[in-house]
Amino acid sequence: MTKRVDGAAILELLAKNETEVAKVYRHIAQDAKMGDIYFENMAKDEDNHHDVYMELAERAKSDGGWVVDQDDYDYFNLRLHRSLLAKPDDLLERAKKIRDKMEMFELAERIERETVEIVRELEEIVPRFAPEELKLIEQQEKAHLRKVTERIRDNFLNPRGL
Repeated sequence: MTKRVDGAAILELLAKNETEVAKVYRHIAQDAKMGDIYFENMAKDEDNHHDVYMELAERAKSDGGWVVDQDDYDYFNLRLHRSLLAKPDDLLERAKKIRDKMEMFELAERIERETVEIVRELEEIVPRFAPEELKLIEQQEKAHLRKVTERIRDNFLNPRGL
């Protein structure tokens, strides 16, 4: 069974998430104890993703919605609303409470992992909608995840930075 859904609303939520994630990464980059210039670069990518999602939201509005498989959409919607991405406004407050470098990396890892999963699922339910744009975002988010995961590994190998 198929269903018509508001693709623009989904994309606008993802865009808002990108804005909040950029704030988190800028907070991390500016923290003297945990600061890392790579997080500022990631924040710039997230700003770009926001702009892409907003352009795609406008395109989705002009399309009049997406026709998707009901089961696929229900799963996507459940997955989205059970992730960190469902409450983007809470991310910065959560990051401000972090006092440990490993916790900071773990939050970034979870954000990036969930973002990669959501983008992949979005690509699956609407495969013909903006495939190049979504694939590019997925690749960039995977690069972020790889970098954060490497930082976690390096921190385990050398926890004091010696």
